[in-house]
Amino acid sequence: MSLMKSLPPCVVRKLSVGPSAGLLLLLFCAAGPVCSAPDQVPAEQPRHFVMAGDATPNAIAYKWGLLIGQEAFRRLGATMEITNIPLARRNAMVEAGAIDGEMSRIYSYGDSHPELVRVEESLMDFTFSLFTAQPERQIRQLADLPANTVAEYRRGILVCENFLKQVTMPEHLSTVTATEQGVKKLLAGRTDVYCDIEAFVDDVRQSGERKDAGRVRKLFDVATVPTYTYLYKKHAALAPRLAAIFKQMKAQGLFAAYRKQAELSAGARP
Repeated sequence: MSLMKSLPPCVVRKLSVGPSAGLLLLLFCAAGPVCSAPDQVPAEQPRHFVMAGDATPNAIAYKWGLLIGQEAFRRLGATMEITNIPLARRNAMVEAGAIDGEMSRIYSYGDSHPELVRVEESLMDFTFSLFTAQPERQIRQLADLPANTVAEYRRGILVCENFLKQVTMPEHLSTVTATEQGVKKLLAGRTDVYCDIEAFVDDVRQSGERKDAGRVRKLFDVATVPTYTYLYKKHAALAPRLAAIFKQMKAQGLFAAYRKQAELSAGARP
């Protein structure tokens, strides 16, 4: 009940607390300044947007981003979905215009992707961390990482890629397409360290799918950086409007409220 009381006038009708509950998260907007009416929609604007992301249904980051995105696009008079596309495939799909944008990428991502337009208000902060399943390995900083360390990172995670390439020999550096693969290879002893977004690794460790997942532990944080939504260039005119909506929603407390809803819905403990 304390969570419900903390929510703004855009209240929760039903909140899923897990698959067994069989309830859907449905939001409806009460009259008031927090839930503003949708903007007038130009005739040429699409009514539905498909955004690439890590659409793992029970992941907190996915649920949080989806709640933010659905409300933000509603205010634009549109609907949206986040579809799960591996990072390595997204570039080609965005360049071909097969999707409308990317939900969450770091600021510098746009420098090498002129076909995308950045929404200049951050979406959420991600912490990138280095993990191991070896109890004897004690590393606190980059300088402590031996050059012959067998390291791995999720393909497309530029922060991890740039970090590991500084100290790891090329023949000892590899990639995976999914966080689950990276964790499994750590547990199997096929790699020494693995770099990924901390929240994604935590989701895998807490999923209960692997009884030995508790062996995976964080060595240290590589970096904490804000991430941004990117739109395909044909939607460039919407980028400043979406940035203004994100800023408004933050001021209204919706970003924080949606984070709490995502944690509760995913069964996470505060």
